[in-house]
This record gives sequence, C-alpha cells and structure tokens, in this order.
Amino acid sequence: MRSILITGISGFVGKYLAMHIARNYPGAGIHGISRSAPRWDMMPGHPEPGPEIILHTGDMQDTRWVESVLQSVKPDAVVHLAAQSSVAESWKHPGETIRENLASLVNLLEAIRQNSPDCRVLAVGSAEVYGKIASGDLPLREDHLLGPLNPYAAARAAQEQICAFYYRGYGIPIISTRSFNHIGPGQDTRFVASSLAKQVAEIAKGRRDPVLMMGDGSIVRDFLDVRDVIDAYLRLVSSGRAGEVYNVCSGTGRRIQDLASSLADISGISFTIRTSRDLFRPADNPEIIGSREKIQNDVGWHPKIPFDNTLRGIYEYWYEQV
Repeated sequence: MRSILITGISGFVGKYLAMHIARNYPGAGIHGISRSAPRWDMMPGHPEPGPEIILHTGDMQDTRWVESVLQSVKPDAVVHLAAQSSVAESWKHPGETIRENLASLVNLLEAIRQNSPDCRVLAVGSAEVYGKIASGDLPLREDHLLGPLNPYAAARAAQEQICAFYYRGYGIPIISTRSFNHIGPGQDTRFVASSLAKQVAEIAKGRRDPVLMMGDGSIVRDFLDVRDVIDAYLRLVSSGRAGEVYNVCSGTGRRIQDLASSLADISGISFTIRTSRDLFRPADNPEIIGSREKIQNDVGWHPKIPFDNTLRGIYEYWYEQV
C-alpha cells in the first residue's frame, strides 16, 4: 500500500484507521478528506499525527473539488467512510441524509473512474439495510433480502447498488461492507454505548443523579470494537473480492440493558434505569445479529478484542473526560 485515501477521516472510524496505518505501515502516504480538521484530542491518549497524514479539506458534494483531490493523490486504495451516519439524525433530516450520502459516493466514484480506475475501493455501508428481521433469519447472511426501515438505511441500500454498477459497468474494484454496530473510546454520544458510558461516568463523579436514561433496553445488537473494525477494513480493501458485499460483525447479540448492567459492574456504582420515549426510534429492529462466515473465509478476519474490554475502555475514557 503506497497511498491510501480515507474519506471522512475526521469521523470516529476514520481517525482510528489513519492512526493505525501511520503506526503500522511506515512509508504509506495517508490522505484524508474532511470538511474540517480532525479532533485528535478526542481520541484516547491524544495522539499527535505526523506529517504522513495529509488532510484535504472540502465538501464531497462539490464534484470538481473531489476530482481535483483524486487527480492530486492518485491513491492505490480508498476507504470511503464519509457519511451522515446517525439513524436518529436521518429521521430528523431525511432528504439531507440521502442527498449527502449518495452525492458524496457518486462524486468519489466518478473521480476514481476518470483518474484512478485501478484503485481498490472499500465502500463502508451498514447492517441497517437488512430492515425488519425475523428471529428465524438470524444470524444474517449477505444473501438475505434487504428491507431498509429508515432514511439512513435507504441511502445505504442505494449505495450498494451504485457500487455494483460501477464495478460491473466500469470495472472499478469495489468492495462493500454491511457494518454492524461498532464502538470504542472517543465515539460520539449519539451512539448508545458511548451515551450510556458517559452517563455512568457522570454519576460516578457526582455530576448527575444516579439515574441512567435509555431508550428501548430490550433491543439486541451485534457490537464490535472499532479496532477490530479497522482490521477488517484493511483486510477487505487489500484482498476482499471485488464486487462483493461483506458483513463486518461479531456474530454475537447483546441487549442494550445488558450494556447498562456491565457498566454498573465496571464502575462499581448503583443507579436506576429510566426509559425515555424520546430516545425510541420511529421504527426499529428488535434484534440484529450478523454472520461473519463470509469475511472469515475470504480474508481470514475475526474479532479479537473481548467486549468487556471495549466497554471498560469507553467508560474509562469518559471518566477522564467528565
């Protein structure tokens, strides 16, 4: 890997990915696209990026600007992370979410088609595309029919189709993911594990009453440590089969209320759990668990970091922050 372009480098996964490459692939040119400079101080340990990480600041909905970046960088590989990635936000701003996510993708693929057609592309998507799931369909395999239930998921399903025709029609080596919930220190509190951990840290420090607010605690999700996720992404962009879609998941389901129980054990404090209807989504799946069989068979990937270690790291991060 001589040169890699990471779109959405200032996001949660983008920062982890950039720092991992900088530390483990000496000599690799790392280019990032973002609307603003990454907040590296929001990462554990407050890492200082070196000169090998080159930032290109702009809007991916600007066709000419995206093309100018690709003409300049001419990457060997692209990991496309840039997106409005919150389901809750997509319900508030559906049109904006769909326009932003699809325009960014098309502008990127057009620039690659015209300037770096042999560049390998990893288009990161979401397990939200599966939609309403019957318990008998679990764990979800990649051949399961899609049925997106929210604006964000609809955009991600369309993303897969766009990638498919750029592969079949233009021969661009694109690999797509259906990424399940990934978590880790430094994640925004719009996401459930980080929200719960921050609240528990605030309770532990006496910053709030011993009441933990959550939405539907009965729902089950498949959680992965962000460091396992970036390992999967690098394996896929290097040796995944072009034109294919891969689940990136642990294969294990956990209830949201079990995260709260684990945080009580980790922190050693007691609190009351209170449900807020404001935190419920207009439509939600009661249970989502994926199969990792395909990615394990094709690129030898499997998660390595124990879930409790991840959750402890998130809690300790917020305990220091608050």
